[in-house]
Amino acid sequence: MQPLPDSELVVPTPERVSFDYQVAGLGTRAIAQLLDLLIIGVILAAVLSVAIAASSVDATTALLIAMIGGFVVIFGYFWVSESIWSGQTVGKKVFRLRAVGDRGEPLTFGQAGIRNIVRIVDFLPYAYGVGMVVLFVNGKGKRLGDLAAGTIVVKDSDHIWLWQLPGGRTPAAPAGMPVPTAPAYAAASAAELTLRRLDPELRRFVSSYARRRPELPLELRAQLASQVQSSLRTALPDVFAENGPLAALDRLADLERQ
Repeated sequence: MQPLPDSELVVPTPERVSFDYQVAGLGTRAIAQLLDLLIIGVILAAVLSVAIAASSVDATTALLIAMIGGFVVIFGYFWVSESIWSGQTVGKKVFRLRAVGDRGEPLTFGQAGIRNIVRIVDFLPYAYGVGMVVLFVNGKGKRLGDLAAGTIVVKDSDHIWLWQLPGGRTPAAPAGMPVPTAPAYAAASAAELTLRRLDPELRRFVSSYARRRPELPLELRAQLASQVQSSLRTALPDVFAENGPLAALDRLADLERQ
């Protein structure tokens, strides 16, 4: 599985359903990282203040607070953030990036730990020197931590810009003809409101499934539904409880097609 020349990553599944991801560029990742480092710096300043206050009582305690607190903040911030926010930190959220598994699956707690522990080596000798070299050499948009954990950072695009829509540019009106005005925005339908509440990964899954559902046999559809049944249970608890995961997935697909 290799990124395409235009930095897109196509992830095939055994069920012949493909998911498209755009690999995050170095510039966007660097800016997101700077925001995260700024947040870490503020937290470290608070830990240092506590250590300085404790130094008046016991110097050894102050040293332990500074050392242990610094280690926990630096690695805990990335590890915990990416674990609870499905591959995102504050910086990644702001710049719409997400760390996912090599097959596009959500990041696990173990993967988040591995990629951030290896960050020590990536950072050497300073300013992510090793990480940037590895990223350029492997040609997959992966630093050493990503290679070790089996992860990759992609753009989290759960919306579509106007220029991405077919025929998104309005053709010019002939001379002398009035320019048509754009219709007023209509309120979002109940179907759209339901879909907007979905996790971005599940929304992409449902969208791809809805397009390919007519081609998939019942057995493969049931297998696909079982792979995301925990998310389906959260999205449509009543349908899931009454009719099972496949019915919930088909219901979301129907809403997507609307």
